[in-house]
Amino acid sequence: LSISEFERIFNELAHKYSIEDVQEITIECNPEDIHEENLAAWLNLGINRLSIGVQSLNDTELSLMNRNHDSEQSKRSVMMALNAGFNNISLDLIYGTPWKSLKEWENELIWALNSGINHLSAYALTIETKTALSHQVKKGIVPEPTDERMTQDFKLLQNIIKDSGWDAYEISNYSKFGFRSKHNSNYWRGKPYFGIGPSAHSFDGQNLRSWNVSNNSKYIEGEITENPQVEYETLSDLERVNELIMTKLRTSEGLDLRELNTLDIKFHNSNAEFIKIAEKNGWMISNNRNLTLTNEGKLMSDYIISELMLIH
Repeated sequence: LSISEFERIFNELAHKYSIEDVQEITIECNPEDIHEENLAAWLNLGINRLSIGVQSLNDTELSLMNRNHDSEQSKRSVMMALNAGFNNISLDLIYGTPWKSLKEWENELIWALNSGINHLSAYALTIETKTALSHQVKKGIVPEPTDERMTQDFKLLQNIIKDSGWDAYEISNYSKFGFRSKHNSNYWRGKPYFGIGPSAHSFDGQNLRSWNVSNNSKYIEGEITENPQVEYETLSDLERVNELIMTKLRTSEGLDLRELNTLDIKFHNSNAEFIKIAEKNGWMISNNRNLTLTNEGKLMSDYIISELMLIH
């Protein structure tokens, strides 16, 4: 988006909502988006947090992932943002890739945590179908990522985060204390949110979810005719429980069993045996109040969450 487009959006928001007291306004950007004019304009609009898609400091990786920046540009972008006055910066990094060594991953983390940022999102590489990268893997041009490598990178990440005194508050998200992402934390905690734009989702914090039509032209037509195309669903108690399992087990606070009890679903009756197995294997810590994943459990979180989910 151009500066003028951002200004139009923020002016419209200011007419309809009181945003003066909003604590956190994040913009997602790439290193090539960051220059003095943009930084000054974003600050002037009230944006106070940047999430920068660095992804990697390995230029070979960046090229294979079709990124439009290189490692030096990434490093410069962080320094420019800090110098412009942004004091709340998050970086995205990807691990488990077949193109760099464990030592290179360690060096990326050390640079990131000492660069002046205060939040890091780190994701394991996934090969999406029908992408150029997927095609290269199938053709044998690019080696396929391995579980072993992903595990090594994840364990190193946990150790470095712990040694640095950062807060490992969600499986993929880490921060200096006091700098958790507010909007993401609200999603994981099941708080209300409001989505604007094509395909954006909204949630009332109870059981009503809605989403806008994903087609751009249909979305615009709905706005012009004041007949927005929105779909709705009302979540059952069972669906709410499964969503809580899916989101809260990813966090350091874990799954609050008392909250599940308010939904009158017999969670423990259905999962007592699996919870014992997970504890015995060192995947999970359980008490009368909550369930939390260990680092070993986080490595297999998708499996554990699917096992705990309740069926009709």
